[in-house]
Amino acid sequence: MTESDTGDVSIQELQDTVSRLASHKGVQSVLILNREGDILAESIVNFTPSLNVDEAPKHELAKQSHKLLTSARAYLQSLDPNDEVAFLQLRSKNNHEVMIAPHEGYVLAVSKRL
Repeated sequence: MTESDTGDVSIQELQDTVSRLASHKGVQSVLILNREGDILAESIVNFTPSLNVDEAPKHELAKQSHKLLTSARAYLQSLDPNDEVAFLQLRSKNNHEVMIAPHEGYVLAVSKRL
């Protein structure tokens, strides 16, 4: 892994960001992915009783985050081919929130319980 894989951000900076975000109240997982959806840094903090690490491995969370971002990009570009997703936030009726922030060399995905 080189710094070019993540833009100008070092792996240590990514790990520091993951640790800082994981310490916030309600955060269940923090993933930093490359543009292809591979995990660069991660923290699986806490899951609800119906969802645990065995049932939803981090690779599945990464895959679903990448798929969601890809779908959002396709939808947005169908409206305006020159536009790009800057931030994606979803909230469910059951008080879950997913936030995905694409950056130049990586994608930050956080899930949390409200």
